[in-house]
Amino acid sequence: MTTQELLHYAKQALDEPDSALLQAESVGQFAPIAEFLHELIEENRALKTSQQNTVAYLRQKIDQLLMVIGTIPLRPEELDDDTLISLDPVGIIAESFTQILDHQRQINEELEIAKEEIEVIFESIGGGILVLDKNKQILSYNKMFEDMFCPPGATIKGSFCSDLICKGFPPEGCVLDEVEKEGKAVLKDECFQDERSYSIVASPVKDKAGKLVRSVMLYMDITELALAKAEVFEEKERLSLTLESIAEGVVATDMHGCVTLMNQVAEKLTGFKEEEAVGRPVCEVLHIFEKGEQQSCSQMFKALLRDDGKVERIANTMLSSQDGDEKLITISAAPIRKQDQETSGAILVFRDITHEKKMEEEMQKATKIESLGVLAGGIAHDFNNLLTSILGNISLAKAFSSSDEKITKLLNDAEKGSFRAKNLTQQLLTFARGGAPITTLASTSTLIIESAQFSSSGSKIKCDFDIPEELWSVEVDEVQVGQVIQNLVINADQAMHSGGIVQIAAGNLVVYANSDLALEPGNYIKISVKDDGQGIERKHLGKIFDPYFTTKATGNGLGLAICYSVMKKHHGLIDVESEPGAGSTFCLYLPATEETKTSQSSQDQENPVGGQGRILVMDDEEIVRDVAAQMLSVLGYQVDESSNGEETIELYLKAQKSGQPYDAVIMDLTIPGGMGGKETIVKLREIDPLVKAIVSSGYANDP
Repeated sequence: MTTQELLHYAKQALDEPDSALLQAESVGQFAPIAEFLHELIEENRALKTSQQNTVAYLRQKIDQLLMVIGTIPLRPEELDDDTLISLDPVGIIAESFTQILDHQRQINEELEIAKEEIEVIFESIGGGILVLDKNKQILSYNKMFEDMFCPPGATIKGSFCSDLICKGFPPEGCVLDEVEKEGKAVLKDECFQDERSYSIVASPVKDKAGKLVRSVMLYMDITELALAKAEVFEEKERLSLTLESIAEGVVATDMHGCVTLMNQVAEKLTGFKEEEAVGRPVCEVLHIFEKGEQQSCSQMFKALLRDDGKVERIANTMLSSQDGDEKLITISAAPIRKQDQETSGAILVFRDITHEKKMEEEMQKATKIESLGVLAGGIAHDFNNLLTSILGNISLAKAFSSSDEKITKLLNDAEKGSFRAKNLTQQLLTFARGGAPITTLASTSTLIIESAQFSSSGSKIKCDFDIPEELWSVEVDEVQVGQVIQNLVINADQAMHSGGIVQIAAGNLVVYANSDLALEPGNYIKISVKDDGQGIERKHLGKIFDPYFTTKATGNGLGLAICYSVMKKHHGLIDVESEPGAGSTFCLYLPATEETKTSQSSQDQENPVGGQGRILVMDDEEIVRDVAAQMLSVLGYQVDESSNGEETIELYLKAQKSGQPYDAVIMDLTIPGGMGGKETIVKLREIDPLVKAIVSSGYANDP
């Protein structure tokens, strides 16, 4: 073996640990050197093996450290063995463990703070907290829970919650059973225990597998809240009953003007149901306006939001319902304010005064009629006395000149004219305070037809009747009511210059309380007279029943005023609907009666029957006394006259003392400035309880 071969072998043996060693016999003279090389090679191989084991150990421990701190283990290509050894892995590990310990210490401190925070929350929360294991045994609790349910000295931890809270008798539908079944939090709004009310929230705590391992219970004592809610409920019920009991409509809104509440009266007046109205702008529900002002609702709501706030309207405020029906109302509104006085909404209160207004208008009309009645009564009384004298004298003249046909005809004409004047007097008496109707049971249909036909005869109009057979009867003064119907037919004739059809209808009507008609509740007959004439201007509608108001060139303005007075004294009503160019409809309302009018046979008027006896006539008007005395004398009676009650009593006493007493006394009811028949009859009865007396008056309701 040459020197070069020996060196090559030595290098190969060092680089390749697994190569075979040289044998002594193959190296010859290099045997000592080869033996030394063998020792070096063995030692070198042992060192390399030790180094590899050390590097592998270090790499394993570093990888474990990286896994602990959440880093991916090293790959050989990322860090070779020489670099690994040069990095001082032991120092790195020691430093890393120091960092880990510092981090762990920080985490522990934060956990300790969090634990303290949880304990503070646990104890400070406004309810009792209870933590249970899956067997419903108590693991932990807070002070509030102990105060709520546990007697002093009670063993709490380890106890079953049913023994401590439910006293050994868990209720049906236990909230813990529901939590276990549903696997989620369960709320019980109101539970009762020892006369206290509780709200309970039970929440599950699950492990990673989703199994229930704990239950956390929260008990809130809501006794005071429940009592407050009960009081609020009672107050709301009281308010609700109040709102539904009052006669006013009530609407509440939020701060944006949208409806939040309305009562039944408001529903009736507006035509909206509460569920329809809630959420709508109030001006869509309350169509209110003053005549000629359609923006009043929005203007009023804006006024509510101002500082002064309160709004009140009394006159000329109209409410149009959903179906277009208009009512006259009074309305007041006020803002709803919070504790800080900020406006949060509004309350609107309104009342239907349509009926009241009509009654007020009727009273005003009645006052006008009554004021006219004072004048009419006086005029009619004096005029009636004159007519009595005239008619009496005509009657006497006819009796004394029955053989002269020419004179008789003239007297008959004078008598007819006087009777017409007397009818006018009777019309004036309908205005007078004492001119009450003389009522009798009447067939309504007969009264309507006969009165209308009488007025339409000889005119260009024709009456078309729509009267049912089952029409109720009425108890009326047929003369007065007949005059009303005649006046209305005459007006219709005058309104239709070219003639036409006057439609006259009648029907039974039941008037209920709070009706729009100014009538007492009850049964009525409604009679309507409709023409197709020129109609009545709106500005005149409120005046047509006023005395002396007329739009006719030749009218006296008493016709409709008389109609109004007659209907008022019959406890009825007259009303009108009219549009210019569309004709007019007058409606009469008369109280009906359940009695039925039976037909009566007419009797011929009997002639006066003569007789004998002494009669005393008392009247303050000489012409009335004279004509009465003459007529009685013609009939065969002996007549004396007196002008007042005092004179009558004196004559009556004198006649008794003379042995020739009066057989009868005829007296006027009232004597201006003296004793009338009412007072005189009292004195006469004291003198003679069997006295026969006739007291007369022009007023039907005088005593």
